[in-house]
Amino acid sequence: MKNYLRLNEKNIVKYKNENNWQGNGIEAHDPIIINSINPHYHRLKLKNLNRFIQISDLSLDYIYLTGCRNIQIKECKFNQFNLTSCQRIEVRNNILPAFVLLFSRDNKIIGNEISQDSYDIVKNSLDEHHDDKGLSIVLGIIVIWMLYNFSYDLWIWFFYSLIVFGIVIYFKIRSKILIKRANTFPNNIFRNNIKIPTEI
Repeated sequence: MKNYLRLNEKNIVKYKNENNWQGNGIEAHDPIIINSINPHYHRLKLKNLNRFIQISDLSLDYIYLTGCRNIQIKECKFNQFNLTSCQRIEVRNNILPAFVLLFSRDNKIIGNEISQDSYDIVKNSLDEHHDDKGLSIVLGIIVIWMLYNFSYDLWIWFFYSLIVFGIVIYFKIRSKILIKRANTFPNNIFRNNIKIPTEI
């Protein structure tokens, strides 16, 4: 049995009823309140959710939000916290030993305890630029590898490198599209957060 709970627009009502979560999630003043889940689950994944949701008082290994909006997360502890392509997420008064923020804008990150390793990256939203630069370096290495294989007639390796080149180009283009889309939203609000020592 899987140890993560995956929530999306198709199954949120089902899990709401199974877990007796309060709220309808249709109006901002009546969010679905997720404050308990089956203890078997150590990880929570939310994808493409637009309903109003409040997540509170949970302690989990991992929470991952992608393509989500209108969610408030407060008074929780997550060993790993990821926000990807999200807007209008409020992250308030949580303990977050590891925090990753990618392609996400118009969010409020307030009063959290964040590890030293993640704090500055999240504050400055550097992940997008770092990721794009990393892909450029990988692309340069692959081009050199392709030229080497081509010049020594190592055709099988040349074709392998060509496939890898295509995959990297795809992710580089996708990364630029996501950055451009994120830049159409207001900057994140980052306030009153505290650095905590990185857990070993």
